[in-house]
Amino acid sequence: MPRRSTAQVVERKSKVLEFLKMHGETPTSTLVRELGLTHSQAFYVLRLLLKEGKVREIKRGKVAYWVAVE
Repeated sequence: MPRRSTAQVVERKSKVLEFLKMHGETPTSTLVRELGLTHSQAFYVLRLLLKEGKVREIKRGKVAYWVAVE
C-alpha cells in the first residue's frame, strides 16, 4: 500500500462512499461492476474506508457486504 493517497485513490474513496450512502448495503461485486473498478481497487479503497471508520463490513457466508457508517 502506498503511504500517501493519490488523487485517484481519493476520488475512488469518495465514489465508493457516495454509492454506499445512496444504495445502502452493497456486495463488493456490485461496487466493482457499477463503479468500473477492479476487485483489487475496490478492496484497497474499502479497506482504507474501513480503517477510517467510514464503512462497515458485513460477512454473509463468502460474500462481503459494505455499508456506510453515518
